[in-house]
Parts: sequence; C-alpha cells; structure tokens
Amino acid sequence: MTVSKFMIRPRVKASTIIEVLISMIIIMVVFGIAMIIYANVTKSGLSELEIRAGALLNETLQNDEKDDAVSSRIFNVDILRIEQQVKSYDADGSLLEIDLVAYDVNGEKMAEAHKIIPNRND
Repeated sequence: MTVSKFMIRPRVKASTIIEVLISMIIIMVVFGIAMIIYANVTKSGLSELEIRAGALLNETLQNDEKDDAVSSRIFNVDILRIEQQVKSYDADGSLLEIDLVAYDVNGEKMAEAHKIIPNRND
C-alpha cells in the first residue's frame, strides 16, 4: 500500500472578505462614536484653572467683607486678571454689591462671584 503525497484535508470554514469588511466598518463606527463622547466629556469638565479661579474669587470676597474700604479695581494673580466692581445695592447706600470676574491670559472668563455686604464706610 502506497501513501499518497497529497492527502485530502478537511476544509476549514472561514469568513468571506465581505464579512470581514463589514465587521471592520462596525468597529470603526463604534470607535469613532466613543472618541466623540470622550472628547465632549473632557471638554465639558472643569479645568484646574477654573477651580483655582473660583477659590481665589471666594477668598477675595471674604477679605473684602472684612475690609472697611472696598473699591472697584483690576488686579492680577498668577496668570489670572481679576476685575472687581463695587456699587451701591440699595438707595440709601447701606449695602454694597461686589461683582468679581476672573479672566485668563486669552481674555476668556474663568469664574465669577457676586456678594452683597454691608457698607462700613458710614
């Protein structure tokens, strides 16, 4: 009995090129949607600078509440430009409204704070 050089092997069932292309397209669409969602989530979150600006404005408001002479001014802290506007809140001038806005180096608003305090100049 002689052994044949060519043995018949059972066929392995495989995917067609069309099936592979369709599955790759589906994977790419899902990956693209995931990247868009990831970009939106990271963009919408608060940055470290915004958190620091808010804390700085709150600290400034607390200091102004203790201070007797509060006035409108513009000052810089690190890379933030803070605009403080003080105006009378009521007709007799017994209350003051303090508006603080923090801007970054590009002029984009990072944080804002508002507070009404008693006027101690009287």
